[in-house]
Amino acid sequence: MKLYHATTSKKAKLYKQTGKIIQPVRGFDTLLGAMGWAIKTGRKIVYSFETNDELTHKLPDHHNKYGTAFWVEEDIKYCNIKCEFSGDK
Repeated sequence: MKLYHATTSKKAKLYKQTGKIIQPVRGFDTLLGAMGWAIKTGRKIVYSFETNDELTHKLPDHHNKYGTAFWVEEDIKYCNIKCEFSGDK
């Protein structure tokens, strides 16, 4: 499954330094859903990555009208992350 993860600049730097996003990793099944969450929470960066379907679970909350939220019970390696949007300079 492809997920979109909204984050802050500070956490994005941490992901790069550590080489991964530490589990549980939350994300939306649509870019628009993640963008809506980013706006709501003041996050400026949206990443995408593929997950193992067997380790990906639907969250009971955090959904919006543009997407469904999921969490992944595995670390996501930085080399597998693609930046879809950045509001940073």
